[in-house]
Amino acid sequence: MIKSRIIIIFLITIYWTTTVFYPPALSTDILDKKVEIVLEKGLWRSSGKDISYQDITLDLICHNKNCQSEIWGFAPEFNQAEHQGTVKVNRSRNSLFLQINLNINPDPWLLVSKKANYTIKLVKRNNQFLIGTYQGTINNKFLQGEARASIKTLYPELIRDHKPIEFQEHPRLLFRENQLPALRQKATTKIGQKILKKLQQTLEKPIRYDGYVPNAGYHGAGQCFLAVIKQNPEKAQQAWEVVNNAMNTTYPRLFELSPAVAGIAIAYDLCYDYWDMDKRTLTTNWLAQKGKLLVQGTPDRGWNPTAWSNWNARARGAAGLAGLAVLKEPKAYFSQNIDVEGFLTIAERNIIRYLETVMGDGGFGTEGDHYTTEPMILTLFPFFAAYHHVKGKNFITQESNISQVLPNYLMRIVPRDNNYLIPSYGRHRYYAGGSLFAMGLESVLPKFLPAIMWGFDNYWGENGDKTFGIKSSLDAIFLLINYPKNVSIENPDQILNKVFSDQEKGFYVFRNQWKNKNDFVASIYGRRQFLTSSWSYPDAGSFRIWGLGENWAIAGKSENKAKNENVIIEENVNPITMQPIYFESQKDGSGMVSLQSQNWLREFAVDYSKVSGVPGLFVIVDKFDDNLDSHTWVMNTKKYVEIDHNSFIIKGDKNVNLKGTFMTPQKIDLTYQADEQRIVATGKGDFWVIMTVQKGKIPKLEGVNKGFNSEVIIGERVINFKDNHINFQTK
Repeated sequence: MIKSRIIIIFLITIYWTTTVFYPPALSTDILDKKVEIVLEKGLWRSSGKDISYQDITLDLICHNKNCQSEIWGFAPEFNQAEHQGTVKVNRSRNSLFLQINLNINPDPWLLVSKKANYTIKLVKRNNQFLIGTYQGTINNKFLQGEARASIKTLYPELIRDHKPIEFQEHPRLLFRENQLPALRQKATTKIGQKILKKLQQTLEKPIRYDGYVPNAGYHGAGQCFLAVIKQNPEKAQQAWEVVNNAMNTTYPRLFELSPAVAGIAIAYDLCYDYWDMDKRTLTTNWLAQKGKLLVQGTPDRGWNPTAWSNWNARARGAAGLAGLAVLKEPKAYFSQNIDVEGFLTIAERNIIRYLETVMGDGGFGTEGDHYTTEPMILTLFPFFAAYHHVKGKNFITQESNISQVLPNYLMRIVPRDNNYLIPSYGRHRYYAGGSLFAMGLESVLPKFLPAIMWGFDNYWGENGDKTFGIKSSLDAIFLLINYPKNVSIENPDQILNKVFSDQEKGFYVFRNQWKNKNDFVASIYGRRQFLTSSWSYPDAGSFRIWGLGENWAIAGKSENKAKNENVIIEENVNPITMQPIYFESQKDGSGMVSLQSQNWLREFAVDYSKVSGVPGLFVIVDKFDDNLDSHTWVMNTKKYVEIDHNSFIIKGDKNVNLKGTFMTPQKIDLTYQADEQRIVATGKGDFWVIMTVQKGKIPKLEGVNKGFNSEVIIGERVINFKDNHINFQTK
């Protein structure tokens, strides 16, 4: 009897297992995407007697229901190299089986070369996730463990009906030969002639073969562009003299080499038919060797291979251009047996990782505005264009963060006396300015283009400073190629939302209008991620406020210190990150966001409705979950400041001012550090600050009760703080 019950229970268990936990069938579209597979502890290395294990990520590329036989891996905790191998894929109703042979390649710091093989089984968990196990060997050492995979859209996106390049076909990077007639005709138009005139002016400036951004390669590209457009061999000869000197220059680091390689690759492509075989051979060989070097890296402090570093973007963008320029050239042009497709693939993989890690869904970069936009204009925009033409793949898609870059910056630009600055973040406190727009027009989605062209025209075009954003030869080349035809120009009010967010990085912008220097732009950065080995300032929760022609809350000195940001200064050795827990926006640009760190909540609210009687009302609440005796609140500014008990007044020009009042804490030590141009408030408990910006008379704040139970009235606006949120109501 007991045995019978055991058998029955056993059979029920088997039935339950097979019916409830039977893996669902794989959908066929899995084999039309990228399968990103992580093998937990799939690599090992020894240090003396100790052995350490690291994960490895493998990228399986599938298209049209077939997977490529080539597979690549990356394990940044192990080393900085790309690991190349082969894969055999078998698929059952609900499983993927992979047999992989992989070369574990060395990098400049860890000179380790190994052979690995893995057998992997994955079953479907949901539409975007697979789980399973693996086993394998590395140099005869047995490994096994868990495997997991995520299904991602293929990126860059394949272009339909792309015509592959032919043997020795040039030009091919920025445009194809069949586009030349239209481009030459465009150069004869009114706008085309103005752009070519600006290009010629850049070529009359000094040529730099050294410095942080050598421009010799771009200079050569400008001469070659004129040679092609005007069919002038003399320009090609002038370009060769510059390019030859640049190739014979010694560059101290890959950082400086990158712009030289990028410019020379473009010059080579444009002047190809004008240069003889000796010149082609010399340049082909140089580009191939430098491209390979730029993906390998160098074992010194003059190189940062971290995926999210601007160094990586600079170097790998240039390497990609070099590879795209010399593909399908005669073997006789190469003095070494260099795998051009191989280093081009590595460049592409690094650029994809850069875009996936450093930039958020709104095109905001974690290294700040300077280190985000500089690589764009030096190597990335050229690489995107070249990859489009040569490889038939597009980095600019509806979903890509690249397509958000120019709308992001248009949200923040405020014109001031022919300067088009932004409330910036990060080191150096500036961005690429007009060059970003001159070179980036191709990255803009059609729905945003009328707004972007409004900004371009009013800031740098015929209705602006008339520079067309052109600072370098490359700016002019890109602008002539991509300047749109028959695009209506519309005020961004009609196209863009006045509240902009990069949810992935925690960055928010609130704007009231696009009219003139009096526009209001307020922003706050939560820094959801802290990325090591890159430029990352202590700016979690830092805000900026511009309006009525003045910059009220600004970035302080370009030093990596919390006091130069508008934050709560914490004596914390660990980097602070903040997560958004509440966000709302209004059509007029008003809105609010709550950001939460481990022990600090900051809410930032903006009101442009004028219900309060002022054009700009800003409320900041800081709540703390700790037992510290006091906290320090700082705001950097540039104008004259008066302190009166618990309030401060910043005076601007023409009777414009900002008044800030601390509703809490009850006792506060409020000072203005004139030498640092910084407002500092110290007190115990939470902070509640109300700031109004106006011209002339400052409105009166009427407070009911005290502390966070207060209800503050300004004009017709009623402000209170309930349920961990600032609330705006009307009397």
